Amino acid sequence: MTIPIRILRHPDRRTPSREEALAYTMGMPPSAFEFLDSSQPVGDFTSHLSSSRVCMVFDQAFWYPKANWEAWFGALANDESTGYIYVPLGNQDPAWSVKFPPIPYCTPRGLERASSSMKPSATWFVIPPTRINAFCVVVINRSMLEQAPWDITLARLPEFWLDSGVRCRVFCRGWLHSFSSLREAGERDDLLKMCTWHGRVLELGCDRGLMASRCKTGYASNVEWIGVDLNVEALKDAMGHMDLVVQADVQKGLPFREAPVFDRIVCADFLEHLPYPWETLKRLRRHIRPDGLLVASFPNIGHWSVIDDLLCGRFDEAPSGVLCVTHLRFGTKRNWERWLLDAGWVPELWGYERLALPHDWCLSRRGLGKDFDLDSLETLRFRVVARPA
Repeated sequence: MTIPIRILRHPDRRTPSREEALAYTMGMPPSAFEFLDSSQPVGDFTSHLSSSRVCMVFDQAFWYPKANWEAWFGALANDESTGYIYVPLGNQDPAWSVKFPPIPYCTPRGLERASSSMKPSATWFVIPPTRINAFCVVVINRSMLEQAPWDITLARLPEFWLDSGVRCRVFCRGWLHSFSSLREAGERDDLLKMCTWHGRVLELGCDRGLMASRCKTGYASNVEWIGVDLNVEALKDAMGHMDLVVQADVQKGLPFREAPVFDRIVCADFLEHLPYPWETLKRLRRHIRPDGLLVASFPNIGHWSVIDDLLCGRFDEAPSGVLCVTHLRFGTKRNWERWLLDAGWVPELWGYERLALPHDWCLSRRGLGKDFDLDSLETLRFRVVARPA
């Protein structure tokens, strides 16, 4: 059975960078697909649809290994159920993770291994979705499309399905990783808990302003939060959470004519996207109050999952995570500590996001020896609070 594949393009969203577009191909189906204008009415699309089923991709920011696509489409060829929307199992909906908790993974190769090692007793299960993200990628019968109002746009189909109470028939022999379902992680409670918040805050790489929103509603309502980002579309969302947003490329310098000072400066998973982060850290040193703090986080290239990939000849770019395709600088704790100190910052408090070594790793804990840094091997991301020297 051949299922045509359509990927929705959203005219109101920014065009992905070349690096992002490259990373997005890691989730795309191995067979040919076509792009579709998301503003097209459902009726117009359905009237030109010649097949009984269609695969629709509503969000390109996901991983799904090639073998999973082939298994899913193979199972669909033998499934004649009606009245459902077909979706692959993954992290798109929290309810699914409870039913089938995935094996830990951090890289594309890790996801491949986790997917191939899942052995559920059934091929399918049926469940009502609880969030729009559940419809990241779907296969749907034409008859289901014809039940939707013909004048709504294709982009609004997930919202219509959720409101209509449709049920998903979930293929559970594999795992899809949706990056969009993790956007709430941008609130960064992990960093907000590391110090007190007051006065004026500068955040570089603020994205949609979720950390500012979380701080103002849960930690300190009276902070003045200023966000800087290159992404204009993200800043449009951030404006509702911040006191001021600035569109600027920090690689070319800080966007200040004068020398304002701040009580807190935030670089949450931002510095690794710069070619020379120590230069930015030096510039930031001139904009902090004597009793102010730098609050930052950065990935650890020394995590065992990356080393495991390297041992197998893999170093795959990804839309996010340790191997994010937009990372320009890679380091361990020792690198980042040296770069901070050289730029005039003294680390006062470290935090660690960990994923422990698996019991069956190629080297046992006992076999690592005294020269190995187990803390580094088990840390995905470092967090730090630093004061000006």
